[in-house]
Amino acid sequence: MATNELRKRTNWQTISGAKALKTEELFQISLQSALDAVFPGKFLVERHPKDFGDIYSTYPLPDSVLDKIYNVDVQEKKSNGKAKYEWGISMDFAIRNLDNNKVLFGEIKRQDGWVETTDMQAGRGNAHERSCKYFTPGLMRLLRQTSGLSEEILPFWLVIVGDITRDPRRNREIAYWFQEYTSNYYMWRDTNDVSDLLDFFENSLLPYLL
Repeated sequence: MATNELRKRTNWQTISGAKALKTEELFQISLQSALDAVFPGKFLVERHPKDFGDIYSTYPLPDSVLDKIYNVDVQEKKSNGKAKYEWGISMDFAIRNLDNNKVLFGEIKRQDGWVETTDMQAGRGNAHERSCKYFTPGLMRLLRQTSGLSEEILPFWLVIVGDITRDPRRNREIAYWFQEYTSNYYMWRDTNDVSDLLDFFENSLLPYLL
C-alpha cells in the first residue's frame, strides 16, 4: 500500500462535518472512514470495547488472602441471570481486523500541561500516569494474548491530547516510559489535523494489523 494512502483516500467532507464532535468521537469516525476507504469492510474501530469488563472480578484469589479480606461471592447472579459483581478495565477504543482477528486496543488521554502561557504546576495531572497500568505483567500478558499482534510492538496505543503534548517535562517522562516502542504513543497536538493522525497510524501501526 502506498504511503499515506489512508489520508489520500479519505472522504474529507465526512470528516470535516464531524469536527464539532468530541475528540474520542472524531478519532473513531476519522479512522473508521479512512480504513473503509482503503479496506472496505475489513476493519472495525470500536469505542469502549467490552473485552475486559470482568477480568478483576473473575480473578481467583488464594484462600490465604480471602480469609483476611472482606469477601463477596463473585459467582452471585442478579435476578436477570447476569453477574452481580463485575469489574475490570474499559479501553477507549479497539481497532479490529475482522479478517484475521488482530486487535489494537488503546486509550485517549487528555491532560493540561506546562506551556508558554502557564507554569510548571499546570502539568500536575496524572491522566498519563494512569495509562501505566498497561505495562503491568498481568495486563500486558492479557493484551498480548488477545491482540494477536507481533511482540515487536506493545499491544496498546496511547493517544495523548491537550497541552500535555507540548509540556517539556511530560514529553520526556512519556518518551522515557516507551523508549524503543515509540510507535505505541502519539502526541495529537492539533486535534483538527486528522491527516497527521492517519499518517502516524498507517506508517507506525497499521502494518501490524494486516
